[in-house]
Amino acid sequence: MRIFTIGETTFDLSFKNGQPAGACSGGSAYNSAISLGRAGLQVSLITTFGNDQIGDLSLEFLKQNRVDCSYVKRFEGRSRIALAFFDERNQANYSFYPASQDIFPNYPIPLANDIILLGSSFALRDNGREELLGFLTVAQEKGALIIYDPNARQSMLDQLENRRKIYENISLATIVKGSDEDFKNIFDSSNGEEAYQKIAELRTSYLVYTEGKKGAQLFTPANRLAVPAVETTVLSTIGAGDNFSAGIIYGLIQRLGSTQKLAELEKEDWEIILKYGSHFASAVCGSMENYIPENFLR
Repeated sequence: MRIFTIGETTFDLSFKNGQPAGACSGGSAYNSAISLGRAGLQVSLITTFGNDQIGDLSLEFLKQNRVDCSYVKRFEGRSRIALAFFDERNQANYSFYPASQDIFPNYPIPLANDIILLGSSFALRDNGREELLGFLTVAQEKGALIIYDPNARQSMLDQLENRRKIYENISLATIVKGSDEDFKNIFDSSNGEEAYQKIAELRTSYLVYTEGKKGAQLFTPANRLAVPAVETTVLSTIGAGDNFSAGIIYGLIQRLGSTQKLAELEKEDWEIILKYGSHFASAVCGSMENYIPENFLR
């Protein structure tokens, strides 16, 4: 069973009270890949970044954490950078500085037992969208499990075209995972049941709906389930959603085995899967890293 995470790579510089607080490679797919590698799973990152020193740091860190880099595509120029400014609640506000080139990565030939995770702004880019949709369409046809996390900031949805792309991405997904804020922005929904009805209209049958400190809910054709959040002292919220996704993948692999038939999962299986998501997210919120600690599952 192969795992692929797809998205941009960003070098994050963090600030608290106007002073530098940390620096690390990140980006939604990158964060998930590092955590899955640390969890002992075979995972490949599909991404692009520059041939600069920041790109070298990002590549070396992937290798150190046992992430396959066969589908990392590099270009001449600057890698993407993000400045994260933390408020008094340790919530981050971002300023992004784009890479000097906008290129799309190379994709593998999808197989039936693949698990594919994508989301964030990468999944809405114009450049390379045809290639991305082609890959996802073939993956869907072959029966791969596709998880889509829209991570839909309101600024993204100011462009109507982005909303159309999000709907298109949802229609290709097996599982949609997102926050209450995401679905408020996308559908103007006020609860998980409303959000589920919307994604069901787009032909997706599985929704994981996260609500921060309130925990998370699951909606499937057969089940409704809620799990509480894991209490933690929050140092940083960067990567929390990305690691909830990583935890879901870890849980799915533990419960599915090689069958990969979601319809065969019982309510108890889904409870374990969502709890992995909550524990992964909590571990990240309790640190200044974007990923689970190396000894987290030992």
